[in-house]
Amino acid sequence: MDILYTIFTCIAILLFICVTPILVLIIRIYAGKSIRNPKYAPVVGTVFHQLFYFNRLYDYQTEVAKKTPTSRVLGPEKSETYTTDSRNVEHILKTKFGKYSKGKRNQEIIMDLFGKGIFAVDGEKWKQQRKLASFEFSARVLRDFSCTVFRKGATKLVSKVFEFSLANQVFDMQELLMRCSLDSIFKVGFGVDLNCLDGSGGDDNEFIKAFDDSNALTYWRYVDPFWKLKRYFNIGSEALLKKNIKFIREFVDELIRTRRLQLEMKQDSDKEDILSRFLVESKKDPEKMTDQYLRDIILNFMLAGKDSTANTLSWFFYVLCKNPLIQVKIVEEIREVIGNNMKDNGSVDDFVACIAEEVLEKMHYLHATLTETLRLYPAVPVDGRCADADDVLPDGFHIRKGDGVYYMSYAMGRMHYVWGDDAEDFRPERWLKDGIFQPESPFKFIAFHAGPRICLGKDFAYRQMKILAMALVHFFRFKLSDDTKEVTYRTMFTLHINEGLQVLIGVRTNKPKHERKLQAKGIFAEDGEKWKQQRKLASFKFSARVLRDFSCTIFRKGATKLVSKVFEFSLANQVFDMQELLMKCSLDSIFKVGFGVYLNCLDGSGGDDNEFIKAFDDSNELIYWRYVDSFWKLKRYFGIGSEALLKKNIKFIHKFIDELIRTRRKQLAVKQDSMDKEDILSRFLVESKKDPEKMTDLYLRDIILNFMLAGKDSTANTLSWFFYMLCKNPLIQEKVVEEIREVIGNNMKDKENVEDFVASISEEVLEKMHYLQAALTEILRLYPAVPVDGRCADADDVLPDGFHIRKGDEVNYMSYAMGRMPYIWGNDAEDFRPERWFKDGIFQPVTIQIHSISCWSTNV
Repeated sequence: MDILYTIFTCIAILLFICVTPILVLIIRIYAGKSIRNPKYAPVVGTVFHQLFYFNRLYDYQTEVAKKTPTSRVLGPEKSETYTTDSRNVEHILKTKFGKYSKGKRNQEIIMDLFGKGIFAVDGEKWKQQRKLASFEFSARVLRDFSCTVFRKGATKLVSKVFEFSLANQVFDMQELLMRCSLDSIFKVGFGVDLNCLDGSGGDDNEFIKAFDDSNALTYWRYVDPFWKLKRYFNIGSEALLKKNIKFIREFVDELIRTRRLQLEMKQDSDKEDILSRFLVESKKDPEKMTDQYLRDIILNFMLAGKDSTANTLSWFFYVLCKNPLIQVKIVEEIREVIGNNMKDNGSVDDFVACIAEEVLEKMHYLHATLTETLRLYPAVPVDGRCADADDVLPDGFHIRKGDGVYYMSYAMGRMHYVWGDDAEDFRPERWLKDGIFQPESPFKFIAFHAGPRICLGKDFAYRQMKILAMALVHFFRFKLSDDTKEVTYRTMFTLHINEGLQVLIGVRTNKPKHERKLQAKGIFAEDGEKWKQQRKLASFKFSARVLRDFSCTIFRKGATKLVSKVFEFSLANQVFDMQELLMKCSLDSIFKVGFGVYLNCLDGSGGDDNEFIKAFDDSNELIYWRYVDSFWKLKRYFGIGSEALLKKNIKFIHKFIDELIRTRRKQLAVKQDSMDKEDILSRFLVESKKDPEKMTDLYLRDIILNFMLAGKDSTANTLSWFFYMLCKNPLIQEKVVEEIREVIGNNMKDKENVEDFVASISEEVLEKMHYLQAALTEILRLYPAVPVDGRCADADDVLPDGFHIRKGDEVNYMSYAMGRMPYIWGNDAEDFRPERWFKDGIFQPVTIQIHSISCWSTNV
């Protein structure tokens, strides 16, 4: 019995210890809160109820606000009133500003991270920091310096995004924007280059993670009743927060010490950054403005500068992905505003340099789009004040001294009684009147706070966001990597996209003007007399019967080898890359037809062929990279980076082709080749004897490289898309097979031998393959080898549609887009339908291009 009594007593004591604090907590929450008193806002739960909705807290608050604009949440000590009524917002932030402060509870929660910075303090400390910051932010030198930094950041960001474009790689847009924003805020704020964006910074990754995690862990305190206990014993989330804050402080302290030393040694004479200006100011009152005080100020500026801009731009690109028409409108406005201010629309640096103050002021639609983003996705979704005395809100609800009053900017943006019936729609036009941006009351659009504490960096934020947005949208199209995945936020002080914003991008820019080095003085790079000479000579050669017969022989041999290679994969039941095989086959054919040389890429027995293919493809890509690389000329001058690799590749290509030309010339001289000079190079070599001074080996090499560019990629790419569409449309595949059987008929011998079948594909057989011709042409309509091409105006002109073109402007035709236009091809423009090319079962041809520049190698 004694044992049972002891066990029962222990259980009772344990229950008492566990239950008593809970009962005390419940009593403290509900006692004396006037729950049913209509003078106070209706109660919708306790602060601990928010734990159940924490991951979707702001949407939960929105649902509550739709039912009641002002409501209460009960806490252990005081009530917290939440409102979406703009009258209440104006009341606490302006009308009765002196009656409200940050409040003891808020300061306790955020002080560890933000110290005594401007977001955490009230009274004289706030006034002092506000006054000093207002003076600095209004300084012309800081505005000019920040714009320079933002432009440099935009240039680097475009280059970084272009790398992902080249790799066709999904990437986290939010992470890139965070890095870019952190680079900018550190340069503007502290005069330090972190180099987060290019990854050359040291502790930048650890700092970003420590800061973001500290932000989230600090916010968690609002719903964690045991955070003080955990902090005291240094366990759980509080142990991690303490570790992060220690790292952050050490990082910033080192920045301050370094900057102070630089100023003392006069290594930096401009003092353009904010920290330098505060350090100069600290000399007037060194006892008050200690390094710790400066650190707190800096961390607060960093929260404002890093998260708000990057988060807003992340949501901005999210809504652009969801609303492609808005993306197009911004592109049109950029073109309209910048116009001909650009020297060369291919250079990122030149484009960004055009984004001057007056340009930014004219970007009304972009400003409206960014503001609409902030309306629906405010950087700070919930903020508020604490009542220092009893008060009555404009909507009639009473507030007791010590109660918190919070305005829910995330919810406010979705309230029909604030923004109208289309409140939840993303509609930039709501901010425009006759095309001019019209601001709303800061107590209705509360993204930048309001009243005496309105955000000092508002104009800076808009400048940075506009510069980055213009640069990115001008050069790229943005698309979500997975449209079906729900994009949500991470619940913290600022509105982060949870798990980042995964996007794919397409390059919006036209073909670069920097391709001449590879194509040199070949037919695709020349105009005028040089083009006419090459065109005339090429037209004559391509019309020669002997070249046509020779090329057909080569193509048949290539087809035989290709079938054998594919059959090997079939026997092994092996997945393989069809495009790679077609590229190798095409290269074998173009080298034999073009230069009389078998590379043997397809069977892999060639020597330097793999290296040549890689060098040629890499050179093509690296030259295209010049289009967005503002430093390519400098890199070429010093022989570094991508230009060093390009130089190495081009040297190998030139050496390879030069050796081909020398070998072929020797063969012709000693009559070792009895093939009647069927290949193109041999025929050009014979022609060069008539004018050896003009048609040098260098000139021939340039011509050859251009022919190779035309022959290698276009055929292989078109066939790759052809087989893709056959896979997607098995019925069309069957129709092609039926036509082959019908046309070739009994021309084949009984044995289905590859050589015999290929030998049956004569000129007259090819001419009868109308359905196959239609299917290939339909491929080229939807997947043209060159998706965008064009010309440059040498004089002012007027297009047939009435639009004027200025001298020097580029006019580009978008063959990829043209193939999808209903006003060109009918309502089924986007459908793959070979039958559109038939009339009475006969293929009806169209030209690949038009007039004098139409492709002379169509039939080949």
